[in-house]
This record gives sequence, C-alpha cells and structure tokens, in this order.
Amino acid sequence: MDLRLVEDGKTEIDLYKNQLENALAKIAPILTQESVWDKALIENNPYFKNKHIGPRSPISFEGIPSLLALELKLYWARLLADPRMDSRSHLDRRRLPMAWFTAEGEQVLRAFSSSCIAEIPHPEFPLDGHTKGGGKREHNKELLYLFSLFQENQTRPQTETEYVKSGKIEKRNYLSPRITVAGDFHKKAIIYREQFQPPSKRNIIFLNDLYTERDVRFRDAQRHHDQYINFYLYPSWMRTAIREHILQKVSHGELSPKTLQGYFGRFGRFREFMHERFPSPSPDLISDSLLEDEFIAWGNKKGLKGRNWFTDTVAMLKTASRNWPDTWPALSVSSRASKKIEKVHYREGLGRIGYTQEGAGRAYSQRIIDELMKAAAKAPAPVFSVFALILATGMRAEDGHAILFDCLKQDPNDDDFMILTFWQNKVRKWNDKPLHKNDAAHAEIISIIDLQKEMILKKYGKPTKYLFPTFSGSHESYLTSSYSMQQIKRQCIKENILADDGTPLSFSWHPLRHTKGTSLAQEGHDILAIMMELGHASPDMATVYINNRLELKKKALLEHGGGRFYTIEGKVDERLSTLMIRKDQIGATRVCGGACSMPAQLGDWCEHANACYTCKHFRADSKDINFFKVEHSEIVSLIEEQKLEVKELKENGKIRMSEITSRRLKKNQEVCLSLKNIITAIESDGKFTGSEKNFRQMSLEVDK
Repeated sequence: MDLRLVEDGKTEIDLYKNQLENALAKIAPILTQESVWDKALIENNPYFKNKHIGPRSPISFEGIPSLLALELKLYWARLLADPRMDSRSHLDRRRLPMAWFTAEGEQVLRAFSSSCIAEIPHPEFPLDGHTKGGGKREHNKELLYLFSLFQENQTRPQTETEYVKSGKIEKRNYLSPRITVAGDFHKKAIIYREQFQPPSKRNIIFLNDLYTERDVRFRDAQRHHDQYINFYLYPSWMRTAIREHILQKVSHGELSPKTLQGYFGRFGRFREFMHERFPSPSPDLISDSLLEDEFIAWGNKKGLKGRNWFTDTVAMLKTASRNWPDTWPALSVSSRASKKIEKVHYREGLGRIGYTQEGAGRAYSQRIIDELMKAAAKAPAPVFSVFALILATGMRAEDGHAILFDCLKQDPNDDDFMILTFWQNKVRKWNDKPLHKNDAAHAEIISIIDLQKEMILKKYGKPTKYLFPTFSGSHESYLTSSYSMQQIKRQCIKENILADDGTPLSFSWHPLRHTKGTSLAQEGHDILAIMMELGHASPDMATVYINNRLELKKKALLEHGGGRFYTIEGKVDERLSTLMIRKDQIGATRVCGGACSMPAQLGDWCEHANACYTCKHFRADSKDINFFKVEHSEIVSLIEEQKLEVKELKENGKIRMSEITSRRLKKNQEVCLSLKNIITAIESDGKFTGSEKNFRQMSLEVDK
C-alpha cells in the first residue's frame, strides 16, 4: 500500500484504518455480545437446537496488531451476518486460522513487508504489469505454506475429488479446506478494502451492488459467496475503460447477472493481443488498422470462434474514446471488418439460417433417452426427478432446477386438470402448463412432484421455497444444474452410454429441450403450440423444430393431407385451418369428419352434431378421407335400398309412406353428392374438377 500523504497529514494506511473503524461501528455490535460466536448459531439454527451443544469460548483479538485486528473483526462481523455461513462447521474451521493470527500475525505481516492483510499480494488480484490473473480458487501459496507449519496442519492429508472430463472420471488432489481457509481471510480483506471506494473507482464490484431483486433468483443463486467482477484481471491502462463500459451496459439493462461474467471476460483476448504485440501497451497505440487487420489476424491464428471477442472489444474502445477523448483515440472501425473472422459459431456451409433450421437435429434419439432414463434413476436423489420433469416439459435447465415448492395447483375451473406454474428466467415471465390427470405422461409429472413434496415435508418438517432445495447454513437455494449434470455424466460412463455416432455420450441438459420440441413437431403440433409449450419469446424460435425436416413434411402429407379443409361443394377453405386455433374469437368447433364454421350467433339453435354433410357451414378435414369413403359407400348402399322400398310401397298402395321415404331418399342423395365432392377434392388436392365454363382457357396462340 502506498504510504504517500492523502489529506491532513494522514497516510493511506491511516485512511484505511479510519474506514475500518467506521465500518465496524455500524455493522459490528454483534462482536461485543457474550459468547455470540457459538450461542447465536446454536440458538438460531434448527439443526443444533436439539443437539445439546453448549457455546464455546468467544474469539479473542488480544495480542493482534491493531490494523490486523480491525481487518479480522470486519471479517468475522460479515461472516456472522451472512445466513449462508450459519453453521457449526464454518465457525470451527476458522478457529485455527484465528489462533495462528493471534500467535504469529505480526511475524506473518513482517514476512510480506506489509502493514495489513490487504497489502499481501494475491494471485487473483495481480498488480500492474500482469497480463493475466489467477483463478478464484487460488491463494497466496507462501501464505498457505506459513499456515501449514502451524500446529497440527503439517499432518493434514490432501482432499481428493472426482470429476468428469472428456468422457472419463478423473481424480485430483487439493489442499485440505482446513489449510485453504486461511486464504479466505486474505482474500476477503482485499475485497472488503475495495468496497470503501465509490463504485466508479472500485476494482472489485459485487453484483449485489449492480442488480436488485427484480432479477428473480439472483441472490438465491449465490450459494456460498457473493459474486463479483474483478477488474484486477486487466492491466491498469484498461481498467477504467472496461469498468465504465460495463457499468453503462448494466445501467441500460443490457447485461443480466448470468451473462455479465462471460461478457466481462471477453476483453481478455484484447489484453493478451496488446501485451504480445507491444512491450508497453497503452491506448495511444490503438488504431483502426490495428484492430481490423492485426487483431483479427491474431484471433484467426488463435482459432477464436464467433465474432463477440472482436465486436465487444470495439464497442468498449469506442466507449472509452467518447468518455476520454484526450487519452483514447477516436475509432471508425468498419462493421464489415468482422467478416474477416474465419471461424464462426455456425456449422460450415450452413450459415445462420441453415444452422437454426438444423437445431432440432441436436435432440437425443429415443434409444439415448431410454438409456438416460435408466442412468438417471441410479443417480443420487433428486436427480432423476429433475431429469424426468425437464424431459417431460422441455423446461430450460435452470428453470427446471429452480421450480418452486408450490408449483402445482388444482385448476379452479376444471377438476380434471392441474396447473404447473414455473418462472422462465431467460424471457422473464411465468409459464402456466395444464396437466390432464387422465393423461399417462401428465399423471407421471404430477406423481413426481407430489412424491418430491412428501420427501421434503418428511425431511424438513415444513414446505421449502424450492421443490429441489439445497442449504448453505440457513440460507435456502436450489439444486444446481452443474451438480445434477455431473451425476448423470458419471452414470453415463458407468453404463457405457454412447452417442448415435458411437462415441461416449457427453450429456448436457439443453438437448432434452430440443428433444421435447422435436417430439411436439412430430406429433403434429403447430408453431404456436410449440412456442407456448416451450415458452419461447417468439414463434420464430419454434420454427427450429419444423424447418428443413423432411420426415415432418412427409408426416404432414400422409396424415394431414396438407392440413386443408373443404366445403360440401369441394372448394378449399384456406382460412379455417388458421382460425381453428383462435377459439376465443371464432366459433369454429370440431365435429365428426371435420369442423363446423357456423358463427356463434347462429350456432345457438343448431343441435345437429353429425348431420352436417348438406350444411354449408360444414368443413371436411382432408386427413379423414378414409372416413368419407366409408360413409360414401354406406350411403350408396342405403340409397339403393330406399329406391326399392319406395317402389314396393307404391305398388302396395302405401302412398303416404312412399312420399316420406322419397324425401329421405332425396336427402341421402344430396349427402352422397356432398361426400363425392369432398372425396374428389381431397384426392385432387383441391384442384379444379368442374366444367370448362367455370374457368378461363389459356390461349397458346399469339394475338395477331
């Protein structure tokens, strides 16, 4: 830390000390309570209420250098105020590092020539000159080594973890959490020091300071620690420009908490390029030709995919030039420059449209689905329940894992239906899905949800917020999609599940959504139905499952006859197939063999559900041609019988009965003619089959 004077003869160390004291005065009265370290946790945590665990001695700050003591007090105050840390294990794990700071804190600071913990270098927060920082799980190795020499730490074994990579289960050893917890003290001290700066100057910004709870599930998604963006990952000459650009985009609602991290990391490509290209990078070295030619050529050589790594960098640099025209050069990079990028996300030869049309091809085959069902059933609970729910509904992975406990309710208007309600985080709206109790697939979903509720009530004794809850301390969150995916991947390896090309299957959640969309299309559902079922933002997204799908086109021709409706005169009604789905506006209803287009005002007096073949409002469905052929053959036989009956009645002098039968014969002959017109029209696909006088003959002769 720089010891230069800042104001009134005070150094930055003095200012930092005053800031710590002011912060503790507001948020740390809990530190003065008797035995608060254990008593508060035990009394407020239901897990410990019946364990008869008495409070242990409070943490002592005696003998610790004053500035270090203030940092440790702030750390403990925030720890105890965080419900995610409300557990005995979190507290006990931090007792030994506190004993270390009490016994050797002064020597530790002296080893790093520091006045406080926040001054000790950290790999995640590199100083100027670094082109790349460490990961979020990295700590100062020298600091951890010093702590490992304290008391029994020398004999602590490493922790072994398993993970799936490239279709194989691999193992890796890590330092024991009892050792790395000392790095948490160090890391939090640096992060908390940054919060004393105004947001426009912070190099570490919490996402909680950028987003409010209108971003549903955002705070619950932060299961262990508050997420943040770290501008220390960029050299000092880039930090101010990137920070201003990010804050502007967040303020305009262009970045959600989920997409911010990925967007923030894209500028790392430009950082690497500038430090490879120049020994001392600076804004004055940036030009149009450098970006359009050298930067793109560098990215192509690296094999970078997509265009965002270039276009987002240009947008950031233009923001910098507008805000600081004296420091950053004005740029006029052409939008056509991005066409020089060789590798894009779309499959080679398809382009954007072709790639979108092939989206349904990313669905799993039925064989894979059957094998995945067996594999998921062997995974730890409730992975199979999540898998079955997402497969049956086509939910996005995050939405399926974060579904609420009270998601399923009885339909107040129909006893045969249940209403499944879930939040769609991507499009920011609720989706209500009706489930029919007598439908086998829907009944299975209802059963899965009811069983999961019973398990929760049995385990926790009361309803939780989420249907698949997890707890960090006393803070409730929901099961992560990454955890469940890893569990299914492990089972896929054990069961040797292969993809359709014979390679080991790399399971992910999103193909289940494509599987649902493809199955809906194969069942004959239209674009609007698929859009509503999957919760798409627009009908265009649902075209993924019906465009360029030859088998679906064949199915439509064979089963639906092109989806046409015909009048009793054999003419095509082009409007009815579209209007049938708008039942709230059009009184068109299904009847045997087709549909009735009678307006609702007239339909009140019509009670003929099936006697429609002579009605001008009847529309025959082209897919029922076999039905009409059977009807036609039967009516022909009936007409022949009635002709003989009329003749016999006249010969026997039964004039009145012969007249009644004659009128019935005439009606049946009209029905026969309508059926003939319908069958002929369907078989000719609506082509004209009338007389020559009803159309204009095309002349092939040239007018003289």
